[in-house]
Amino acid sequence: MTTSTASGILAAGAKIAIAATVAGAIRGAAIADAVPRSFAQEVERFLAVHPVQGIENYGDFTRLVAQKPATGKVDATVTPAHKARKVRVWGALGQLELFNEMGLNAEELDPDEMERGIYPDVVFSTTAPGYCQGDVDMILDAVSHGTHFVTLENTNKWSEELARRLGHTYGGVLTIPFANRGGVFFRNCPKLLEGFPEGRIDTPLFACFGASRHGMFLTGDLCLLGVADTDSCRIATSVAQYKYGKGAVTLFGPCCTEAKLMRTPEYKRLMLNLITLLPPAQGAKPFDVLLYTRWKWHKDQKSGAVVPKGSFHHFSTESAAGNMARYFSAKGLSVKVTDDPNVFLSPAFRKCRMTVFACANEEQFERESQREAFYDWAKAGGGTLVLHSASNCEIGSAAWRDFLGGTFLFHYPKHFPVPFAGECDRSHPAIACLPEDYVWADDEIYVNDMVKGAVKPVLTFRADKLPQNMQDWIAKRGVKADNGRHIMEWTKDYGKGRVYYSALGHNAGDFAKEEFLEHLYRAALWTARQQ
Repeated sequence: MTTSTASGILAAGAKIAIAATVAGAIRGAAIADAVPRSFAQEVERFLAVHPVQGIENYGDFTRLVAQKPATGKVDATVTPAHKARKVRVWGALGQLELFNEMGLNAEELDPDEMERGIYPDVVFSTTAPGYCQGDVDMILDAVSHGTHFVTLENTNKWSEELARRLGHTYGGVLTIPFANRGGVFFRNCPKLLEGFPEGRIDTPLFACFGASRHGMFLTGDLCLLGVADTDSCRIATSVAQYKYGKGAVTLFGPCCTEAKLMRTPEYKRLMLNLITLLPPAQGAKPFDVLLYTRWKWHKDQKSGAVVPKGSFHHFSTESAAGNMARYFSAKGLSVKVTDDPNVFLSPAFRKCRMTVFACANEEQFERESQREAFYDWAKAGGGTLVLHSASNCEIGSAAWRDFLGGTFLFHYPKHFPVPFAGECDRSHPAIACLPEDYVWADDEIYVNDMVKGAVKPVLTFRADKLPQNMQDWIAKRGVKADNGRHIMEWTKDYGKGRVYYSALGHNAGDFAKEEFLEHLYRAALWTARQQ
């Protein structure tokens, strides 16, 4: 987070810094003479990066440290708001035991849940899980969806990778002598020390920050809690936060691991404040129809990574999504439009009735878990409407061909009108809404590689009605139309689910036609067994 952002947060109501030292380590007015000048310079350099309301220079800092100790007890009351948070613990078993004693909704983290798109409100972690690239990917995926991820211990490798992925620089671990006069000297985030009395806070808990061998030096962070080490003339960021997507990562180091200190009111209150530091992750709103628009993605053959490459973009994709969302919403359906494959892992998707691949194209999923989630949903009874170029999805995938019943080969080099009279199944509700003499004005004639006997044709196109040069063109390609016809629309069963495919819709203007939108609306209802 930038300095201006941190200042904005402070202006919104942050109180001035709270001085804290090890009990008896620093005394009153003698502080100014006892601290080396180089430390004063370090303080002012730090404040230049992390401005704190009420502290502009080293003189302000010394006056705050000289405050009298705070009186009054720390309030560690667990409220219903704390209990309502879905807290998960990864590797910090002592932390989990403490949370359970406090009556919080805390369990061990189940990574499989997050793979399925079920994200907790807060995750507390130590270095116990170890480090790997997959761990960081999983963490940041959850954070992007609103999870607050708190690391209670930090190592060079773990913190360095997290900082890099968050767009910041990790400066390494600071070694501080145990016998020092350091302590927490300010707070940038009022909510972090909410429930603590005003004034200098002298507790063994806060002393452990200054006396620790750990410290974080990162750029661009929001420093929530600072640590001063007067002997080493250094300042460390003990608690730093990084916004990411809808959530945030808070690096909290070091963490107190002594059971006795972990059960003090001060420590409990810090944990409660971290639990409520961010709003809870908002669950996805339920929706009836998913309009999915992913296109222009391929698997890189060398790395296996999913990366963008040049490919044809149907401008009808956006028109299809926008106009269908408008039309379906006017019919009383809740619609979600996205090209994010994580949608298939969300609890909301599992309750969705219909999915529309709105002129989508090529790679549709980034991870196998997303792919499996979609196919499982479809087999369980979900209805799918697949439009135009979406027969070209998941190129080379036997699973997609089995699901859809046919996949794209090519189309004729020119556009032609598509008459419905005599070429369609008038008994199907998606067709019954159109006039018997209806003619689709202009479109590509798709040739698909069909799974023989797997589909039921709804609309066909007679190849012998094409100009002779077009008939010769396809003959040279070694492809024969099925019974002299190309299937332009079909239906198929997939487990307990239904599929409706239409090759129509190449032109962006097609989806502004009300009769076509009604046709697609009825096709979608049919897939969901609503018609």
